[in-house]
Amino acid sequence: MAYESNCSFLWRVAGVQGVEVGFLLDELGDGPPGQQALQPHLGEVFLSSAAAERLAQMLAVPFARLRRALPHLREAHLLPGEQARWEWPWQPPAHYLAPACGLCAVARGGAWGEVWLVWPERWKICERHGRFTHVRQDGPGGVDLARLPEAVDAHRRRCRLERRYGPAGAALVADAFAVTGWWWRRTPVTRRWTDRAAQGGLEPGNIETAWLLVYPEALRVARALLRYEQQRAAQPGGPWPSAEAELVAQLSRLASELALPPGRWQVPVAEWLVQHRKYAPAVGDGEGRGRRRDRRLVTALIHHGEENPASLEHCCLPWDWSDPFTVV
Repeated sequence: MAYESNCSFLWRVAGVQGVEVGFLLDELGDGPPGQQALQPHLGEVFLSSAAAERLAQMLAVPFARLRRALPHLREAHLLPGEQARWEWPWQPPAHYLAPACGLCAVARGGAWGEVWLVWPERWKICERHGRFTHVRQDGPGGVDLARLPEAVDAHRRRCRLERRYGPAGAALVADAFAVTGWWWRRTPVTRRWTDRAAQGGLEPGNIETAWLLVYPEALRVARALLRYEQQRAAQPGGPWPSAEAELVAQLSRLASELALPPGRWQVPVAEWLVQHRKYAPAVGDGEGRGRRRDRRLVTALIHHGEENPASLEHCCLPWDWSDPFTVV
């Protein structure tokens, strides 16, 4: 399955063959002494090129096909050396292991176990089947989004925005979720969000599914942040008080709609402005035409050069609102 982790795939192959995953690993090569196979939701296993090719031969599947589906069989993630070997590293990975949509998994042999994906977020939306899955869910089903059309629409609009503006758009969406998530953490019982939770059959205080509750508002915040950066890029030498005033006015209206406490909603907005004032757009960032110009509008700002701009956790604000142990 596309984006499937090596570990998930090996457990499912072992299930099909009726063997222990440890036996399968021994067939692929040597592993570190005393290291045992972890469950696929707990970690990832990495293979050397020789072990990966041995796996492809064992399954009578072209190695190139396996590489297309399993991202950690690609060159950058293979263990060094010519020896056939495997390793389960103990350090935290730079990605999440997110459960795949249960309906997608069934269609691709999921009867042999849940499918776990290498994913930049701790959650995933399957647009084909309308399912939301996250790393701590109970069971493989996920959340049925049929009762949350606003969240589905927001996700589609986010995808369009990121396709148009590239990494810059993705960075601003991450910032917008950080702002909106801060609001939610401080006022999770806001009427609109509790009503949306009831509509979707969700727990209003569940931090794992709160992404769905705040998704529509996060996209409105992202559009406001984007407009601010567009105005700055159009006038790289400044001044930008009118752009800031427009941004604050837009977010003030949204805060009023949400009935957020006065004097509190401005905190993450002010922090975001502080971070972005440090980085002025370079002259020429707004040059070009059409989509090329769109994608250059904000690339010279604070997020330029980030290693993984596609992750919603790579934002410029100094908190992870989706971590229950983080104080916001």
